[in-house]
Amino acid sequence: MSERIRLTITVTPEVHEVFSRMAAAAGISLGKCMGDWLGDTIDGAQFVAQKMEDARKAPRVVMREMQAFAQGLVDETESLAGQMRRLQPSAKTMPGAGGVGFIPPSSNTGGKSPGKTRSRGGKP
Repeated sequence: MSERIRLTITVTPEVHEVFSRMAAAAGISLGKCMGDWLGDTIDGAQFVAQKMEDARKAPRVVMREMQAFAQGLVDETESLAGQMRRLQPSAKTMPGAGGVGFIPPSSNTGGKSPGKTRSRGGKP
């Protein structure tokens, strides 16, 4: 395990409340919960740190990069929404849909067919 550095930080009451709940649910200390969260999100923090450093040197270049990144997200979102619209069954093909687009309810069976049960403890 790598060395851990203890810090003292100030947070808002809302941040404290959320992380306190997470820590209680996980059965760990508040400090460990927050430290683990920060460790888990280090890639995003590294990206932001790099862009902030780059922006000090060439703000217009980074601004154009961020605009292109945002436009790419918009384009990808529109593409995925279009795919979902094409996959949605039409009201004509779904009985009882009443002329309104119908999306069947999601299943909580984990993809298992009705009547089949999972084995417990390795026994069928």
